[in-house]
Amino acid sequence: MSSQTALSESRCPDAAVLCVDDDDVILDIIKLTLEKNGFSVFTAPNWRRALDAFRENSIDLVMLDYEMPDMKGHEVAMQIRSIDPEVPIILHSGSDNIPEIATRVTDAFIRKGVEPYILVAAISNLIMKSRAHRTRAVRHG
Repeated sequence: MSSQTALSESRCPDAAVLCVDDDDVILDIIKLTLEKNGFSVFTAPNWRRALDAFRENSIDLVMLDYEMPDMKGHEVAMQIRSIDPEVPIILHSGSDNIPEIATRVTDAFIRKGVEPYILVAAISNLIMKSRAHRTRAVRHG
């Protein structure tokens, strides 16, 4: 099976991803990659726009840059968790030097520059797990 076939099989229908990064080039690359794989993508260049986008849209997963001006990615994650404690959050960084608190408040860490199929598979996996968890909670709730 080719990696392109694996990508198309791993995506989640109608899933919306919010990508937050202060680097416009990174945002454009991620947006293009995810849209090619069937995701709806919202982007935000800073934490304020990210929180606005999160409140205004139905978001299935958030991907946050760790190193941003004014507020670190894990601090944005805590703000998002105060709105929706269940939404999956991926921390995305070019650095491996991430404090433990940052990894505790997020669901996954993905290093910038990974192969696109790894990024797509991780996002798909977290969204599917989240949807399954929410479905069980509704049935049993």
